[in-house]
Amino acid sequence: MMGKTVLPCIVVICSDPGAGNAVAPVIEALRTEGRVTVKALAYRETCALWAERHLTFDEFDERTPRSTVVHILRNPEVALLLAGTSFNHVELEKKLIAVARKRGIPSLAVLDFWSNYALRFSDGEGRLVYMPDRIAVMDEWAREEMVAAGFDPARLVITGQPALDDLALRRSEFTLARRHAILKELGVRPKEVLVLFPSQPLSSLYGTDPANPLYPGFDERGVLNMLLIVLDQLVEEKGQRITLVIRPHPREKANSFSNVRGQAVRIVVSKNGDSRDLVLAADLVIGMNSMLLVEACYMGCLTVSLQPGLRLPDTLPTNRLGLSRAIYRREEVKQVLEEMMFDKQSRMAAQRRLSNLRLDGGATERVVKLVCQMIGMG
Repeated sequence: MMGKTVLPCIVVICSDPGAGNAVAPVIEALRTEGRVTVKALAYRETCALWAERHLTFDEFDERTPRSTVVHILRNPEVALLLAGTSFNHVELEKKLIAVARKRGIPSLAVLDFWSNYALRFSDGEGRLVYMPDRIAVMDEWAREEMVAAGFDPARLVITGQPALDDLALRRSEFTLARRHAILKELGVRPKEVLVLFPSQPLSSLYGTDPANPLYPGFDERGVLNMLLIVLDQLVEEKGQRITLVIRPHPREKANSFSNVRGQAVRIVVSKNGDSRDLVLAADLVIGMNSMLLVEACYMGCLTVSLQPGLRLPDTLPTNRLGLSRAIYRREEVKQVLEEMMFDKQSRMAAQRRLSNLRLDGGATERVVKLVCQMIGMG
């Protein structure tokens, strides 16, 4: 009697929300195919994200002994380590990549955004010592920037970003009835303008000291205050009611915005519901350089990127492509927002730029194919 076939095991680890969102559809696809088993590990914000998707995973926290996590790679069935990339003080992904290399286990990292390339794979001195065997990157733009930053081109494989695969479907399924339900839930009245602000914890990531080389030139509080001043002015000048919905980042607590007040604009702070639904319900999405701005553009939503005083290269790809409206100077904020909110011609021109924007939806499939190739099942 033949023994039971033991399937190759893919160990997956993610922590930051961008990584968790990018890798989740890959886990789902691998499990659906059934050619491998998947041992998923999560810590920090990824835990909540994967729980919402009903993904089975083991949860770790920052106090988990390194030996406990590393022990998982000692299973002889482990065929590959699949890692998200993170920018936090724990960075178990880096530790597991290093252990996988020592044990001769192939490793693949999935990149989720166009920034901090070296920080995701380097030690405290900036050396790229935590390099996996392959890195799945979003596009040729990211690949070129990584090569310029010292990455080996042979390790980089353009796959697309799996978290973006379902945007066309989400856009097509969003109904007017769904929008009305969201507006009612938020207390937005008829003919009132809904503006969505996706926040980001920039100050906790990069600080507020201009002497820090990673400081971008602005932070979330300064940008939000600037936005509120302009929206208050527009309410008074246009006689138009505006509701500003602040969407905290997964790393931010909703009560951290409890002291935010507008003079004329109505403010709602909400972590409830689906962020993409909020984007689709909004008349205008205004943020900094959040991934949600990229998603907004690919779902056909008018989008503004506020990065006043930016002193580093702009990492938001939709700004580079002219799909989102970028503002780098404080004195331009009011004029641009007035155009994007109230000027019919400006809104129509922006919508035309977005009208034919499409992704092929095949990033997840390409990452899965790469996984299979790396373990000899391609």
